[in-house]
Amino acid sequence: MTPETQPPTVIVRLARPEDDALYGDDIYRIVNTAYRSNAGWTHESHLIAKDRISRPDVKQVLADAINPVLLAFDSVTNNVIGTLQLDPAEHYPDFGHYTASPTYTFDYTTSETVPRTEQIMLGLISVDPTQQSRGTGRKLVEAGLKHAREVMGRKQAVVYVLYQRTELREWYQRVGFVDYGEKRPYPDVGNTKQEDVHFNVLRLAL
Repeated sequence: MTPETQPPTVIVRLARPEDDALYGDDIYRIVNTAYRSNAGWTHESHLIAKDRISRPDVKQVLADAINPVLLAFDSVTNNVIGTLQLDPAEHYPDFGHYTASPTYTFDYTTSETVPRTEQIMLGLISVDPTQQSRGTGRKLVEAGLKHAREVMGRKQAVVYVLYQRTELREWYQRVGFVDYGEKRPYPDVGNTKQEDVHFNVLRLAL
């Protein structure tokens, strides 16, 4: 097989502020299409009403040195096809304890056995729906975990998944995340489309 006929691969790198001018509109489209349309299997359009991110916020997150963003690109077209943001847990909002169900119990002290300063939160995880099922999401997550461990010195990765998203939770479990039964409330209930929308919290030792 000659170089000209090599199949496209997925390349992941850290975002840079100048990426906004080149890819900002595409990132805005990809994130909101992945989360808030029914174009792909990872969407939440039936659960959450408003956009996942605004266009000005795209520029802001691409320039954020504390919460770095990773971008996935198609090696042939050089188009951006996916995103992932790494949020140090000590800067992440505390959504509090889940209390909507009177039968739910969880010892939240067990979830903080690793200090928050050693945890990394995975967010803004999106893949262009037209580019799904080619391993982009896994490559983004694996690259993000490697960066969190080797560059940021983190010892545990954490991801919040809406509890209705069973197939997405199972995907993270195949990557290696563990669901210990921890739940957290969804912070913006005014923009939910169903009752009792909340998160399942999954964790992975790095």
